[in-house]
Amino acid sequence: MTMTVLATVVSTSVASAAPDGRAAFVAEAREAGLSVEQATGLQNEVDAYLTKLDGKGTQISPNQIDLKGAVLNIPIPGEKQPRQLGDMGVAAEGPNSTECVGGARYGWFCAYQNQNLSGANIGMYRCGVTWSIPWVTTGSWDNNQTAGTQPLLTFTNGSTWWMPAARSVQTTGVNWAPVRNIRPC
Repeated sequence: MTMTVLATVVSTSVASAAPDGRAAFVAEAREAGLSVEQATGLQNEVDAYLTKLDGKGTQISPNQIDLKGAVLNIPIPGEKQPRQLGDMGVAAEGPNSTECVGGARYGWFCAYQNQNLSGANIGMYRCGVTWSIPWVTTGSWDNNQTAGTQPLLTFTNGSTWWMPAARSVQTTGVNWAPVRNIRPC
């Protein structure tokens, strides 16, 4: 269902990636070994996220969107986890598409589209910034920030919940539908 919703968003709105940038990222994905179908499908998913993020993200690699203090990593169509493709878009600050694979690296809070720490993920590493969750799926999260750090989750009805302190993880049963945003620290 999520894929259908995202595809609909793309077809009704203009994506945030420039057409020439889009072609360059598809070419970069092809150079990384993806088929034409995989590279195009991946770019369509990235475009859908860019549209949903409404200008709050910048594509920096074939499967990565920089959120200025967080990074959205998108798996290749048919794969369960994102993997690094092409250049490291924001290497100076540390994030890449592997920071949340297999669980959050130390210092990170990772939200996952699907259960068992799978699917697209948002790796958050900057404190004091709030990020929207672009999913309505049942997912998971991993808090591996400094000991005692508690993310603040805000629901669409305005209520809030202080999530469990680091080191903590919930691999199943996270309903992202009523979540408006998360401030990791």
